[in-house]
Amino acid sequence: MASERPPRLDLTRPRAYGELLATALQVFKAHVDVLLTLALVLVAPVTLLVDGVWGRMLADGLDAKPSPASQAVSAALSVFLVLPLVTAAGALLVQGLGRGEAPADVRSALGAAARVFPRVLAAEMLYAVVVIGGLILFIVPGIWLGIRCYFAAQAAALDGLGPAPAMRQSAEVVQGAWWRTLGCLVLTGLMLGFTAEVATAIVGSTGSGALYVAMRIVAQAIAVAITAVFATLLFYDLRARHGRAASITPG
Repeated sequence: MASERPPRLDLTRPRAYGELLATALQVFKAHVDVLLTLALVLVAPVTLLVDGVWGRMLADGLDAKPSPASQAVSAALSVFLVLPLVTAAGALLVQGLGRGEAPADVRSALGAAARVFPRVLAAEMLYAVVVIGGLILFIVPGIWLGIRCYFAAQAAALDGLGPAPAMRQSAEVVQGAWWRTLGCLVLTGLMLGFTAEVATAIVGSTGSGALYVAMRIVAQAIAVAITAVFATLLFYDLRARHGRAASITPG
């Protein structure tokens, strides 16, 4: 219940990868009502209207061939609306657990995420520009910057930083742990992505476009919610490894 005070989540110590993933799954399971519902509220309209209707997935299911325009709009909405809001909500929820506070209901969680959305979006946009610029410069710089600055959104949401300072803080916590960070993010992304794709493909094989779109919505919502929690825990883990106190004050 929202009135109960949960056990304080220790954000001041490093965790091995297995513990990071297990903790992320435990947080998601314990607060699935807030995390999954909020993710569904954001993912469902984009997937249903853009992918389902415009991209014809409702009509053609697994055999749909969305137009480049619909794919571009879907990607843009996901990157610049859905992901920043879910990331902010997940980060603030983990921060609250670090203070020993029970998570708010969905409305309050969305409101808290909306309040930090402008600076999280600004950090995400600067991150996208920097990474794309790096990819244009022979690919490798883009990959390096993508991992080095990955936590700009968390720094913006949790510490109230602007885009450039958030990017610098991400670079600071990743310093000396670039390969470990890459491994943690890639391994988690592959596991969540593979599970989502398999589940969606199985449902899509029934030939029902409605079931296919419904499974895409659920699978994507679960993936982005768990990723938001995991990335926040990894951000705190990296801070702990640098001997920096976890920020558990409101952003």
